[in-house]
Amino acid sequence: MTLRDSARMAQHTLALGLLADRRVSITVGVLVLLQAGMAAGTAYAQRHLVDAAGTHLLGGLLAAVALGMTAHALQLIGWRFTHNLRNDLRDRIQLALEQEITEAAAKIPTITHLERADFLNRITMLRRGTLALSKTGWAAAHAASVLAGIGLSLWLLIGVHPALALLAVAAVPILPLANRAMRMQRQALDATAESLRRESRLHDLCLNPDPAKEVWISGNGAELDRHARALWEEAADLEARARLRGLGGEIGAWAFYFSMLAGALLVVGLLLARGQATPGDAVLIISLAGQLRLQQQSAVESIALVADGGRVAEHHHWLLTYATEHGVHPTGTTVPARMTAGIELRDVCFTYPGTDTMVLDHVNLTLPAGSTLGLVGINGAGKSTLIKLLIGVYRPTSGAILVDGVDLREFDASEWAAVCTGTLQDFLKLQTPVAESVGAGDLSRIDDTARIGLALRRADAGVFVESLPDGLRTQLGRTFGGAELSHGQWQRIALARGLMREAPLLRVLDEPTAALDPQAEHDLFELYAEQTRNFAERGAVTVLVSHRFSTVHMTDHIVVLSHGQVVEQGSHAELLGAGGDYADLYLTQALAYR
Repeated sequence: MTLRDSARMAQHTLALGLLADRRVSITVGVLVLLQAGMAAGTAYAQRHLVDAAGTHLLGGLLAAVALGMTAHALQLIGWRFTHNLRNDLRDRIQLALEQEITEAAAKIPTITHLERADFLNRITMLRRGTLALSKTGWAAAHAASVLAGIGLSLWLLIGVHPALALLAVAAVPILPLANRAMRMQRQALDATAESLRRESRLHDLCLNPDPAKEVWISGNGAELDRHARALWEEAADLEARARLRGLGGEIGAWAFYFSMLAGALLVVGLLLARGQATPGDAVLIISLAGQLRLQQQSAVESIALVADGGRVAEHHHWLLTYATEHGVHPTGTTVPARMTAGIELRDVCFTYPGTDTMVLDHVNLTLPAGSTLGLVGINGAGKSTLIKLLIGVYRPTSGAILVDGVDLREFDASEWAAVCTGTLQDFLKLQTPVAESVGAGDLSRIDDTARIGLALRRADAGVFVESLPDGLRTQLGRTFGGAELSHGQWQRIALARGLMREAPLLRVLDEPTAALDPQAEHDLFELYAEQTRNFAERGAVTVLVSHRFSTVHMTDHIVVLSHGQVVEQGSHAELLGAGGDYADLYLTQALAYR
């Protein structure tokens, strides 16, 4: 964390507050500024009240009462108004920051970063720290106001005797030692980010309905809870030890301050005894001594909030920078309206960041325009990775993917995504009304009930959707009190979503029909193949990944992947005749059906 990070975030959150409600933000700003003089004003009024009473000056007495009442009332009422209004602004700022974080992450076109522990740890710390971020701006403003108030208090004290300025010296160690304690706590929080993320994931396994079934059947819930609790206790212990180490220095600093405060009161007593100070001066010093302690404590707390926000601000700045560097950078190259040559993978390699294992190893492959391609291979061969490269959510570590001779990376990622469709192996269970869950496959037609109905019928989901309580308007998922579907029905919804776009350039089916019977999968692929033929003038390409050879053999071209390499390719008949891996897999499956 740097001072620049804290200052940048304070300025940013104040700007967000102005955007959220300009009038309230200005009101809070004025009240915060007024608070700077209230403690000094109250003490000043008390001094003159005592001195005026001693000299029987009625005018001075009334003026001191009026000043004291005004300062005290503004201090109490202003604090209450400021507290309530700042809480309201804080909530709005926090919501704006969460939206900003989500939008920044969503602008990154690939998903590789979402599979990296270091990225996820920083995102976790950032999401956990939005409350701290939202407080940064007003905490900085409050700290400035309190420090100005301390300056006024010291000015009044020096007016009584210059030696009383030593109270300011006594306060000097408090801030650095308090900041040291906060720094230790921040470092502990950063060090525990991964442990707490793992603890949350382990407990989610017990709370999420899908994995909870297996947890219950296997009876390992108590063991998962034990591991999660151990992670939590380890993180809590580290944080507690950091707090204790920092607390020692803080206690020492406050002890030094209170000893100096006792000395200041002794000086006042001596001045009174010598007649060098008035009773009002004594009241002033006693009043300011109490107020000064509260002001210093408030300054420490406010600066600690700024520092805490600065720690998270470092992650916020990192995310925005990362999103800018890895986001979409328009090159002026547009996605073709139709493909003429098709898609070519030229010497494509892919490894996950931080590893040396080749998931795809120098893959060379051509997908002619208007063709259908089947991908087969054992689990872990690289089929799903190849699909993710084709749709653009992964980028090759080396090599290139060409669309009509143009590198896929030259296109705007969102434009390429707009001409891709299909259903993936790990499909989304979107818990919204049915119409939205399906219509999300083509946002431009999310309100087109006729198109949504057609997609549902093509996915053979029309009948069961009509049987739902409110048809297309039925809320899906128990999370929001809606209808819970079977896995197969959720899969039908996902397939319908993939059928919303009528004329894409690339259709992918990555094991999307595991919950369907072979005939249903066969019928679905026939539909995809028919649509590919119907839009042949666009040169659309369809890619199917399946373990069911009864469906795969319908494709124009079949590619066999093994250990990230293309080991065979050709038509169904050609590959059977070659007697290689494809023939072995096909015959093994055929025998199993007899």
